[in-house]
Amino acid sequence: MLRRLPFAATAGALLVYNSVELAISAGFGALAVPAAALLAGPVLWAWYRPVAAWCAMVVAQVALTGLGLALDGPSMLVPQPWLLNQTVAQLPVMYVLALSSPRRVTGIAFAVTLVAESSVTALQHLEPYRAVMGTLSWALSLLVAMVLGHARRARLLDTLRVAEELGRLKVLEERSRIARELHDVVAHHMSVIAVQAASAPYRIEGGVSEPAAKEFAAINVAARASLRDMRHLLGALRGSDEAPATAPQPGLRDLDALVESVRRAGVPVKLVIGDPPPVPSPVVSLTAYRIVQEALSNVVRHAPGAATTVTIAGAGDELTVEVENERPTGTTTPPAGSGLGLVGMRERVTALGGRLTASATEGGGFTVRASLPKGDGE
Repeated sequence: MLRRLPFAATAGALLVYNSVELAISAGFGALAVPAAALLAGPVLWAWYRPVAAWCAMVVAQVALTGLGLALDGPSMLVPQPWLLNQTVAQLPVMYVLALSSPRRVTGIAFAVTLVAESSVTALQHLEPYRAVMGTLSWALSLLVAMVLGHARRARLLDTLRVAEELGRLKVLEERSRIARELHDVVAHHMSVIAVQAASAPYRIEGGVSEPAAKEFAAINVAARASLRDMRHLLGALRGSDEAPATAPQPGLRDLDALVESVRRAGVPVKLVIGDPPPVPSPVVSLTAYRIVQEALSNVVRHAPGAATTVTIAGAGDELTVEVENERPTGTTTPPAGSGLGLVGMRERVTALGGRLTASATEGGGFTVRASLPKGDGE
């Protein structure tokens, strides 16, 4: 949330300033540098461990005041927590503590800081007016730092919550879209089964026996019932009255047209399909098509003009889909996308029990590789 350099610069400036200030005004002599390091150390440490840095800050302030009392001379200024050089060392620590901790923790820390350092300061027997005004101004400055830290913490938490909700919504939308497409594939084939089961007794030469006709009729009824249930379920998933499509979804057979359309967009694409061509199930074929489609869309947006190779291979029971592009030919600013590219591909692959990897290549390109179970072919 915070950059390290401002803390290092502040700690360095406090170390130099306090070394001179403590040596001249407080009479610390050779102890000035170690004492200044006690004040500056928690500032640098707050970037890593806010609570531990606060504990070190309180101990350092108490020790510094106690050491000043032990070295007190007639013309020496005993360190006091409301002095500028010490207050500046406390403000960053309290700010980061409030930024990274709940209000209960910072409230306790604020009270402990006031009590611990005020108790030691009370040993100096200062004028009441000076002690009261100094304590009030010091407490107010610490309170302001805490309020600013809590305000930023609240904004960050709100932003994280909104981002989390948007991410969850995008995932749900993508899953809904995947479910619709899978439904369209299954619905098409279920419709074919229902029609074939209903017409089989009339298409078989010589007719069929009565038990066989009843069996075909039962298959037809079951297919229609399954199709109706799927449509009802998808209707609830859509949340609208939009009727689901039953046309076949694209698959591996449509990759040539897809690659050609990308070539027309200015991206040299080479399509390599294994021999013999793999024949996966319709769902796997649709998933492979969508992975290639999204990967090529990413190439068009983020690496225009980059030579790209699409490889489809079937080895054993797996279908391998790989899209690899080289370094883009020019420097461009890609348009902002929906952020669903890789999310959608991972959701599709995970739904089928496959594996997906997406990573940059050593040559400056990018590779998307998916391994999918073939299933039963058409």
